[in-house]
Amino acid sequence: MEKKENKNQKEITVGRALFGFFGPILVLVVLIAFGAEVTIAALAALFVMIVFCMYLGFDWNKIDGAMSEGVRQIATASMIMLLVGCMVAVWMSSGTIPTLLYYGMKIITPRLFLPICFILPAFMAVCAGTSWGSISTIGVVLCGMAEGLGIPVAMAAGAVISGAFFGDKMSPLSDTTLLAASSCEVPLFTHIKSMWYTTVPGTIICLVIYTILGMNASGQIDSAVVNELSNGLSSNFNISWIHIIPVALVLILSVKQVPAFIAFGVGIGSGIIWSMIFQGRGFIENLDYIMNGFSIESGVDSVDTLVNRGGFSSMLSLVGILLVLGMLSGLFSESGVLNVLVNHLSKKLNTPGTIMFGVWISSLIICLIGGQYPAIAIPAVAFKDVCDDMDIHRAVLSRTLEDVGTMVAAIIPWSAWVMGYGVVLGGITVQQFIPFTFLPMLCPIIGLINNFLGIGMYHSKDEVKYRPLWRRK
Repeated sequence: MEKKENKNQKEITVGRALFGFFGPILVLVVLIAFGAEVTIAALAALFVMIVFCMYLGFDWNKIDGAMSEGVRQIATASMIMLLVGCMVAVWMSSGTIPTLLYYGMKIITPRLFLPICFILPAFMAVCAGTSWGSISTIGVVLCGMAEGLGIPVAMAAGAVISGAFFGDKMSPLSDTTLLAASSCEVPLFTHIKSMWYTTVPGTIICLVIYTILGMNASGQIDSAVVNELSNGLSSNFNISWIHIIPVALVLILSVKQVPAFIAFGVGIGSGIIWSMIFQGRGFIENLDYIMNGFSIESGVDSVDTLVNRGGFSSMLSLVGILLVLGMLSGLFSESGVLNVLVNHLSKKLNTPGTIMFGVWISSLIICLIGGQYPAIAIPAVAFKDVCDDMDIHRAVLSRTLEDVGTMVAAIIPWSAWVMGYGVVLGGITVQQFIPFTFLPMLCPIIGLINNFLGIGMYHSKDEVKYRPLWRRK
């Protein structure tokens, strides 16, 4: 949004910028810590930021315009979230998700279930370029199976989200991957090769941990529970491989980079058709499911718990949070708070390791409130010339921005998206699954260590190749 000069506006000093950034965040965190709903905490933070902008001398029209711009930027994401809720409901009605659950419980080895929960979503997210699409499709199925296999759903959800964010980070189709490469002016596959320095060790550690956890958790498996769930699904749904077609259609369209609106629309439409033809449910009945969520009384509590979910209305509270945070992000941008802080930080750092630490901490701070896109784009603009001056390849910059900006977004407790993962994956809370979401925790740590040790810290003119433990000289 174009900014107009106003003589009554106060200068954004570093001190004011610090207050303007940390004031709203402090209010948000304190209220959540005292038990307030995230929506109310975010709304309180928004009002603090409005008061701060008024103190700076912004008139109401500019404040209102900034909030509107923030909402506009997340409008598409909000609509996609609502579409996912609709699609989950209709895929339950059509028998698509019940079919995947039924067959999955027949073929997946329980002792290796958690590593599979990492690998399958990672594969799908790399193919489709979206973590959310992977989580809301195969992730729903895997977490449903975990419940039947006696494995804690929170563990499965953590593995699913970790795998999905592997794909979000590494896929050439991912919007964050494209954004990081383009913002830093790095060739796309050069950027991806650079990211192996943190992603490979992080993935190996994850697979080891999930294998150990899965082998221990698998001792709790009760075959009677699995049989009860399988029989309950087959008694209430027409189970057939043909019901997997709606999922396949969405994945194929995503791989072909068809817009998410269209891909999810096809998923919803095909689900309605499948429900009417194969499950005998009426058109109006499906419309009610799309709005209010799928619901049956199967006579088996575990089946009801598993399949009664989804719907447009199930996502409304999350979209409300997203809208409030979008307004807050718009005010941060309009006030210039973020730019002042990042620019000031970049001037205080004078070695390759400290420069990349500045990138790391800047991206982390911005991600905590602004989300993935500003956490990637703003530090990229602020630090790419600094990296050139310090003879640091910009692929190191783009890699660090993904290690932090992309990955940390998966484990921010007050994020509407992160809470949405819990809703979609079985009604679990962020406190339950975040401790098991290992890859988004590991990548920033490994990246920080690598940058200070000089591992993968290429000079500007170096050819970027993945050579484990290669160090800058």
